[in-house]
Amino acid sequence: MKDCPSHAEEIRIIKDELFCDTCSKHIGKSIYIVVGRGILLGIVDTLEEAKKLLNDLNLEKLVLWYHDLYRRYMNEQKEKNSYRRFLNDLREWYGERLHERPEDDLATKGIWFIWNSRHLKGALNPVESVERFMTYKKMIKALDELWEAGHQVLDVYYPEEVSAGEERWSVDVYQDEINERCHLNWTWTVVSEKQLEVDGEKESQQPDWVVIVEEPFSDEVVCQAVGKWLRDRGYEFGVKMISPEQARGSGLIKKLKETDIESEKMGAVSMETVMKELDEEEDKRMAGLIESRKDKKRVFYYKGFYGSLVPDVESDRLLGKIEGVEEDIVYQGKTVKECEQRFREAVSRYKKIRGSLDGYFDP
Repeated sequence: MKDCPSHAEEIRIIKDELFCDTCSKHIGKSIYIVVGRGILLGIVDTLEEAKKLLNDLNLEKLVLWYHDLYRRYMNEQKEKNSYRRFLNDLREWYGERLHERPEDDLATKGIWFIWNSRHLKGALNPVESVERFMTYKKMIKALDELWEAGHQVLDVYYPEEVSAGEERWSVDVYQDEINERCHLNWTWTVVSEKQLEVDGEKESQQPDWVVIVEEPFSDEVVCQAVGKWLRDRGYEFGVKMISPEQARGSGLIKKLKETDIESEKMGAVSMETVMKELDEEEDKRMAGLIESRKDKKRVFYYKGFYGSLVPDVESDRLLGKIEGVEEDIVYQGKTVKECEQRFREAVSRYKKIRGSLDGYFDP
């Protein structure tokens, strides 16, 4: 059998007689199942064919096949453990109300969530934590697929206009293949420490795809930041900066391009009209998203109006709307404090507009 005695029992030819479920009887035909090292090698009609299949077997190929299956098995177990660990951390974080404790208190007591801290800290509620976790998992899966497909360099770009050397800056970085596979608006956000400080936010509370840097702005700094993020997760991709014009577009960029094409087809539609319609559609979309969320809460009150708030992990923003009015008046921000200010401004604008209309229709 071309193998040592210790592995002879793992190489077998099994004879079995076919059984017809409809007739409830054996049909008198036998088959031969060939097994090597616990792996099904084939099913043939005769014993001679089975022996030939075993004798012609390339054991080196079989061993490689076995190790590949074992590697896939271990990766699956690792993936299952990561989900189990996240669910345990999620239960402890919110069940023990650790999210309400000061961060210094957690560090003093030695409470750490090494694997899932970026999914838990800074999240508004368990729903946002789950969405952060799932978005990150989708990104990792997409990167694995790109690497296995032979991609070695990732083309990235950003739409913002930022001058080289700026100390306070933030850009949303797009990678089309990842965006399309994960249905993201953008892929990474690279932000300077000084900008984060101005925004009043902490690095530990940012989602896993937000990269913090110390250096002033440049394309090279953005590429290095994304490259380091990839290397920290075991990927050896190169990162190449391209212009938005060179990219086919994805996420929000793709939506804007499609809108421009539609406006050109319509002919007489101005860009101002298109942008206004796009804003209105986005307001309707966000209002619908807010209304559909079961975790929506009224968290603001100002001049007789209530404001709601929910997290939207896809855009890495908090969304809210003025409750109890017919119009879809929405606001958004990265922090609760910023959303409260936007809510107050929206209420003031609404009252001003309503006051003007009431005066216009007042007999």
